[in-house]
Amino acid sequence: MAFAGEEAPEPALTLEGHLSLIGGLAFTPDGRTLISAGSYVDAAIYFWDAQSGELKQCHRGEKGSVACLALSPDGKTLAVGGGDTSLRLLDAASGKVIRDIAGHKGGVNAVAFSRDGKLLATACDGDEAVKLWNVASGNALHTMTIRWGAHSAAFSPDGALLAGGGRFGRLLLWNVTTGSQAISLLNGKGKITVAFSPAGGMLASGSDAPTVQLFATKGGRLLRTLPQCAPNSPLAFSPDGALLATGGPEGAVKLWNPQTGHLAATLRAHEGAVSALAFSPDGKTLASGSEDRTIHLWDVSKVGK
Repeated sequence: MAFAGEEAPEPALTLEGHLSLIGGLAFTPDGRTLISAGSYVDAAIYFWDAQSGELKQCHRGEKGSVACLALSPDGKTLAVGGGDTSLRLLDAASGKVIRDIAGHKGGVNAVAFSRDGKLLATACDGDEAVKLWNVASGNALHTMTIRWGAHSAAFSPDGALLAGGGRFGRLLLWNVTTGSQAISLLNGKGKITVAFSPAGGMLASGSDAPTVQLFATKGGRLLRTLPQCAPNSPLAFSPDGALLATGGPEGAVKLWNPQTGHLAATLRAHEGAVSALAFSPDGKTLASGSEDRTIHLWDVSKVGK
């Protein structure tokens, strides 16, 4: 069954409890738990049963707002970035702080683990930097500059490249080993969001424009532009790279075939802009978080590619 760009069924589950917009989403490797971050006044991390929607655990006590989160590939370590310059590594099972990492001079907008879990990338406005950290030691390995502020970061599937999106339209790629700039892909406008396809060879980018652009990782050639997306859209590729989820107008979620640019489905339930997206490890479930403080879980197993 394919939805062919038409409206899909209602969400399988709706999760409520956060006090502000959803700042980040991540599934555990077994797909049984969804972790969510509530930004601003919430400053809480929730652990949900992804099958029943039951709230299993709530971790509070962050010093400031929780701006972003990422779960290590083995599911053991949670990286949390805050609007107050804080960067913490937490034990995902207990919520206990493993390490506080100091080094940024402003709010941390994005955190991302490398596929092997040994490296952590962070993006910050205040020091105009994307930083690369050794997870085991907490030491900074490289500092890369994005003039006027860094908004997003993502590792390529092979771990060789790091993409960084700026607050004012810059999209850069760096060599992870050396920290040297590999290529400049975009010099546009607004906050740049980024995501690599797990299948390799493709990078998605959102900006202030109501579109999402897809670039070839090698050489930076623009492959195609997806229309009618929300400005500064969050981005998530399915584990097999066959679907790309983006935010759409008026709180919609759109599912695309990134190879063809075909709109496969439009999911509508949120009453505010979509702020976070995440696929389950098996690719059958999509979680969407919004400024309306809700999280929806969608069965996307029957969405045609």
